Amino acid sequence: MSDGLLPAFEISVVRRHIAYRRRGTFLSIAAIALAVAISLISISMQDGFQEMLFDIIVEDLPHVTVTPREEEEYIYLYHSLMDRIWAIPGVVAVSPGLGAPATFSYKDNVENVDLTGVNPHDMDEIYNIGKYVYQGSLASIQDGRKVVLGEKTAKMLNVKLGQTVYVSFPDARSTSLVVSGIFSLPTGWPENLAFVSLSTARDFVGEGDVVSSVDIKLEDVYLADGVAAILRGYGYKAESWQALYPEILKTLAIEEFQNNLVMLLILIIAAFGIGSVMYMLVNEKTSEIGMFMAMGASGRNIMNIFLLESGILGLLGGLAGAVLGLAVAFYLKSLEIKMEAPGGQEITLPVMINADSFLSIVLLAAALSVLAGLYPAWKASRLDPAIAING
Repeated sequence: MSDGLLPAFEISVVRRHIAYRRRGTFLSIAAIALAVAISLISISMQDGFQEMLFDIIVEDLPHVTVTPREEEEYIYLYHSLMDRIWAIPGVVAVSPGLGAPATFSYKDNVENVDLTGVNPHDMDEIYNIGKYVYQGSLASIQDGRKVVLGEKTAKMLNVKLGQTVYVSFPDARSTSLVVSGIFSLPTGWPENLAFVSLSTARDFVGEGDVVSSVDIKLEDVYLADGVAAILRGYGYKAESWQALYPEILKTLAIEEFQNNLVMLLILIIAAFGIGSVMYMLVNEKTSEIGMFMAMGASGRNIMNIFLLESGILGLLGGLAGAVLGLAVAFYLKSLEIKMEAPGGQEITLPVMINADSFLSIVLLAAALSVLAGLYPAWKASRLDPAIAING
C-alpha cells in the first residue's frame, strides 16, 4: 500500500467499523441528532419571532415619524411639509395626526383617553388598523362627530356601538361623540386609544389647522434613517423606526446571540462525544492500525479513516436531527400555541421553517464532528507499526 491508496480502502474500513460497533455508532448518531434537533427547533422559533417583529415593523408601524420643531407644540405648516415628504423617493404613505388627552364619560363611568385625530384612509395605510375594527368601521369617523374606541376603553365605559359619550378636558372644547366603531388592540399598543377625524380633533383642541405628528411609510424600511435625516434638515424632529423602537432591534440582537451561542455549545458538546468515541476506537483498534501500516498504509491513510468516520457519523446524526427537528417544528406550528405578549395581548407561538438554517446546521454538525475527531485521527496516524501490532 502507498500514499496513493484508493479511497475504497478507507471507506471499506469505516463501513466495517460502523457496522460492527453498532452501539457506539447509534449513541454517536443519537447525540448529534438530538443536538441538531434542539438547535433547529430553537432556530425555527427564533426565526418565527424575528419574522413576527419584522412584520409588525413593515405592516403595522410607521417607518419615520415627524413631530414639531423645538419649543413648538404643533406642526403648523404641515401641508408644505407633506409636499416635501411626498417628494422623497420611496415614500408610499403619509398620515398626519393630532393627538390630545381627553376624558370620556358615559353615565357614571369615566376614563382618561388618548384622543387621536386622523384621516382614516391615510392612517390605515400606515397602521392597518382597519383589520382590527370588529364593530363598525374606521372610515365612519369621517362623517360628523364620531369616535372609534379601543375595546378595553369601551368595556370600561360600558358603552356600545351607536351610543354617545361626553368628551372633555381642561382648556379644550367639550363635545359629544357617537361610538361608530370598536377595535381590538394590536400587540404593544396602548389600551386607552380612541380615533376621531382630524376636523373633530381640531375643534376639540381649538388650535386651528394643525397636527402633532406625521407618520411615514417607506417602500424599503432600511431607508428610514436617511429619510429622517432629510426631514431633520428642515428643522423638524424626525425619528426612524430604529430610533423609535430600539427595543425591537435590541430584542432581535439578544435573541439571536443567545440562541446561536446555545446552539453552538450544544453542537460542540455532541461533536466532542464523537471525538471521545473516536479516541476509544483508536485504543481498541491499535493492533488493526499496526497491521494496516505494516501492509503499506501511510499515516495519512490512517488519519483519513478516522476523520472520514467522524464526518460520516456527524452527517448521519445531522440528517437524523434535521428530520426530527423538522417534525417537531411542524408539530409546534400546527398546535398554534397561544402565549401572552408583554403588553397583555395574546399571540400565537411563532415558528418559521427555514431550509437554509436546516442545511447550515447539518453541515456544521458534520464539520464539528470532523474537528472533534482530528486529535484521535492524528494519534492513530502517529502509531509505530511494530508497537501497534503487539497492542
